[in-house]
Amino acid sequence: MLDLLDGLTGIEFVSAGLAMVLVLVLSLSLHEFGHAFIAYKQGDYTPKEMGRVTLNPLAHMDPIGFVCCLLFRFGWAKPVEINPIKFRKYRQGMLLTSIAGVAVNLILAFIGCGIYYACIAFMPLLSLNGFQLFLLYFSQLLYSLNICLFVFNLLPIYPLDGFNCISALTKYDNKFVNFMRQYGSYILIVLVVLGGNLLGTLVSWVGMPLELFWRTILL
Repeated sequence: MLDLLDGLTGIEFVSAGLAMVLVLVLSLSLHEFGHAFIAYKQGDYTPKEMGRVTLNPLAHMDPIGFVCCLLFRFGWAKPVEINPIKFRKYRQGMLLTSIAGVAVNLILAFIGCGIYYACIAFMPLLSLNGFQLFLLYFSQLLYSLNICLFVFNLLPIYPLDGFNCISALTKYDNKFVNFMRQYGSYILIVLVVLGGNLLGTLVSWVGMPLELFWRTILL
């Protein structure tokens, strides 16, 4: 993400840098909070005992994962530990807990997209002050990062949320589930390294309805 700062100086550099850090912290920590909160509500007190049912970013952020996000466009937060056997209803608990993180990302993407198009519609883009610049960068990043997190985490590849959704809805000895448990991590590495164009296309398709909605309303 640091390439966003290329060519920027002065107040633009500061505004974009602050927006980048804030969006990363907000998006990653709220994603994990979503998992923790829903797991807790489904009957598993493990996230509560581990101090993860909180909006405090310090409970969710992984320093190395955060730096990797900045440098390599791929990183992580601290995974939420759960004990599925404590769910009141196992399949329901697993499914809702798995969906919770990406649901948060989709909501954040929707909000970010709306703020971005509101900025375009109502702010004088040729003479922005510091706060307006920050808001523009913040909303653009909030939308783009969270729509990427939404799409990526819904891929049906172990150990992503999409895989956990499929695992929750199928038998434990399902051949696809067993295959992904064994080889999913390797597939994920290959996809991250070589599948940038494919992921970019998926992100564009998924983000299109959000952009169309806000453009129709605000522009």
